[in-house]
Amino acid sequence: MKKQKILILHFPSLNNYGTGMMGLVTIQALVDRFGSKNIEIYCDFNEETNIDEVKSELRTDVELKRYSNDIPEKIASIRISVIREILYRLYKIFYAEGKGFNRIIVIGGDDLSEYYSKNGAASNIYNKFKSSFLTKVILLGQTIGPFDHPHNRFASKYFLPRLHVYSRDAHSSEYMLNEFGVKLNQTADLALTDLPLQYDKHIESELLSKYRLTQNEYYCVVVSGLQECNYYCDDTNTYLLRFKEIIDSLSKDPWLENKKICLLAHTFPPYGDESALIQKLETLIDISLRDKVVIVKERILPTRARFILGNGLFTITGRMHPAVSTFQMGKPAICLSYSTKYKGVIGDSIGRYDLVIESNDPTLWEQGEIVTLVKEKYNYMITNYDIICSEITAKVSTQKQLVIDTLNEI
Repeated sequence: MKKQKILILHFPSLNNYGTGMMGLVTIQALVDRFGSKNIEIYCDFNEETNIDEVKSELRTDVELKRYSNDIPEKIASIRISVIREILYRLYKIFYAEGKGFNRIIVIGGDDLSEYYSKNGAASNIYNKFKSSFLTKVILLGQTIGPFDHPHNRFASKYFLPRLHVYSRDAHSSEYMLNEFGVKLNQTADLALTDLPLQYDKHIESELLSKYRLTQNEYYCVVVSGLQECNYYCDDTNTYLLRFKEIIDSLSKDPWLENKKICLLAHTFPPYGDESALIQKLETLIDISLRDKVVIVKERILPTRARFILGNGLFTITGRMHPAVSTFQMGKPAICLSYSTKYKGVIGDSIGRYDLVIESNDPTLWEQGEIVTLVKEKYNYMITNYDIICSEITAKVSTQKQLVIDTLNEI
C-alpha cells in the first residue's frame, strides 16, 4: 500500500481536552485503518506542543509531524514593510494547504460559527475551498452557524458545498439546509466515542488512587475558562462566588453528605486558564468543606480527565466536553450552556435538554438565580438518577456507532 500523507487541522495542542479528544480519536482511527507504517500524519501543532506527549495518548506508534503554514522565508526577509505585507496578503489569498496530501481532515468544534470570531468562519471555509482543488477536504464533526455576518453567509452558501462536511448534530444540519439549501452529512461529536486508551484499567486505577478518589464517591465541578472573556457575567469574582454557593447548597443534601468534590481543570492557556480559576474557587469554599475538596489543576491529558469525570456521580460544568466525557461514560452532567452547540450535542444527540441551563445571561449570575437553577436540575437528576443513567448509556451507544461509521467512511 502506498503511504498515505494526511493533514489534520484545528488540532494545535492538548491544552484543550475537548479538541484533544477529537484529534486523538481521528488519528487512532486512521492508524487502525491504514497501519502505522502506511500513514504519515501532519497536524497544525503549536511550536510548544510536545508530539511525544500526543503519541502517549495513542494505542500505537505513528509517524506524527508538525505542519507549518508560516510566511515563506523569501517574503519574511523583505526589508520594506509595505512590500512584505502586500506579498504576504497575496500569499494568504492564493496559497492552498492541500498540495502533497492525500486528504485534509479538519476536526470539529465550533470554529465554523460566530461564537469565538466574527470573521473566522468565512476565512476558514475559503481556505478549505482553495485546498479542495488540490485534494479531498473533509470537515469532520462540525457545529456550523448560525451566521449573521454577510461574509460568513456568503462563504457558507457558495464555498461550503464543495467540501465534504460532517455536522456533529441535527441542529447544524437543519440550519444549513433551511437557511442555505446546503445538505450536510450527519455524524456526532467525535469525543462521544472511546478514547484510544479508555480501556486501560491500569491508568484508571492508578489515577483514582493518586487523587484518593473512589468510584461514585465524588462529583466533579468544571468552571469555564471562557469566563475570562466574560462569557457568563461581567465579573469573574461573581462567577466564582456563585460556584461556591452552588457547592455550599449541594453539600447540604443528604445524598452528598460524605461525597468528595473534585474541581477539575479542563482547558489551559491560551484556551482559558482553569487552573487559576479553581485555585481561586478553592479559597472561597467554606473551611468546613475543605477536607472534601480534591483539586486537579495540573495537565493530566484527555484520557485521565475522562476517567475522573466518568467515575464520579455527576458533573456540573461550564465547558461542553467535560459533559461529553461524563455522558460518554454513562453518567449525567448539568451543563451551563453559553452557545447553541449545547442544543445540538447535548440536547439533540444525547437527548438531555433536561440537563442544560442557558447560562450566558449576566443577570442569572449577578442576582444569584443560577444557584437556584442548578439546585433544581440537581434535584430532578437525583430523583430520576438510575433512569437518566440508563437513557444516557443507550443514547451514547447510538452516537458512538455513528462516529465509528463516519470514521470508517472517511
